[in-house]
Amino acid sequence: MGASEAPLLQVHGRLWYDDRWYRVAWIIWPQAIALLVFVLFWVAPLPKKIDPPWAKPVVQNPPVSGLVDNLKPEYRPPPLAQPADPLAPCRGKDYGRIVQACGEVINSSDLSSGDRALALAMRGWAYYSTKQHEQALGDYERSIALAPQNYGTYNDRGVVWLAVPNYDRAMQDFDRAILIKPDYGLGYQNRGETLRLMKRPNEALVALSTAINLDSKLWRAYELRAFTFEDQSNWRAVYDDANKLIELAPNYRMGYELRGHAYLEAGQYQPAIVDFTKVISLDSSSIYGWRMRGRANYFLNQFDAAASDFEAALRINPRDGTTIGFINDLSRRRAR
Repeated sequence: MGASEAPLLQVHGRLWYDDRWYRVAWIIWPQAIALLVFVLFWVAPLPKKIDPPWAKPVVQNPPVSGLVDNLKPEYRPPPLAQPADPLAPCRGKDYGRIVQACGEVINSSDLSSGDRALALAMRGWAYYSTKQHEQALGDYERSIALAPQNYGTYNDRGVVWLAVPNYDRAMQDFDRAILIKPDYGLGYQNRGETLRLMKRPNEALVALSTAINLDSKLWRAYELRAFTFEDQSNWRAVYDDANKLIELAPNYRMGYELRGHAYLEAGQYQPAIVDFTKVISLDSSSIYGWRMRGRANYFLNQFDAAASDFEAALRINPRDGTTIGFINDLSRRRAR
């Protein structure tokens, strides 16, 4: 211990024993300072880490909506060029124009084999739609030679064979389409139609039911199956399929014709009149609608209304034998 430290200790000793507040200060202040240091270290927030400039993410400005549209025309970027459709002349509903224009596409040397097969099939359908069946069959033959796995081409050629008609050849094409694509509902529908025309109703019902199971939106399959049930006088089944046909094609008169006939055969004459009136509203040239509404009126003993409907039917076809027979029944009934 140095000489200078001795007096300090003597003073400290004397104050420690003589001054009570001195003793308190020496006890309390070190603990207070230690507590302050602890609080500052553990409670005070740590300084944020500062990333170097190269580590900061690049913030991109959001695109301005409509910026290009607001530019003057001379400053706008040129529009992206759309690839040309080489088969455009073969598309549409003007079948006479397609027959002419599609020929140039088919003969183009730049056309791929697949596109040429498709163009031939398109022109084949245009030929069919203008009742040029021989030319249609020729185009489909060439198309199939280029693309033998195109099930749609077999199906469309089968439709042409139905129109010729050649039911055996049609069946071969529909069967071929189904062989390539077993879940092809349209192929089963057309197969069912062919079987019905071949007077094989039970097989037709199987094919049409398969088509409906594969694609419940095939309204034509319901119509064809209803026709087949009508041939068998299965009126409940006709009624059910007619309801589905009306649901899928509410502006197609055949659904109302079929349901009206089912009502008539079941003795429900007033609902039948409602359906046949709907048929007439959709197609005033439907001789069936006028004739059958007249028949329903006949059974309700509404003879004047029946006669008026029969006369309207004869104005459409004066030689319609069924209507003439109904008029004769009405005349005999009135005479009694």
